[in-house]
Amino acid sequence: MGFYDKYILPTFLNCACGTKPMQYQRKKIVPLAKGDVLEIGIGSGLNLPFYDLAKINKIWGLDPSEELNSMAKRVARHVDADVELMIGGAEEIPLP
Repeated sequence: MGFYDKYILPTFLNCACGTKPMQYQRKKIVPLAKGDVLEIGIGSGLNLPFYDLAKINKIWGLDPSEELNSMAKRVARHVDADVELMIGGAEEIPLP
């Protein structure tokens, strides 16, 4: 993995996906989720604060980037939900 993939791209994605228009869309869509949630491409965890925890049993987050996974772990610490983060691609999801 190169410098760009490790340091620049994860930070850029977090900033670009964290803009006000994107946050506005998250506020409308993410609270509709219920039950057990598998978020494919969880990235830096920007959706986590928007889940309606009264409707959620557990959240699994899958992303191939270790750097974005680390960012998501920091966000998950501040969310009162059962969150399990996994590193990997959607081609082989490590769940039953």
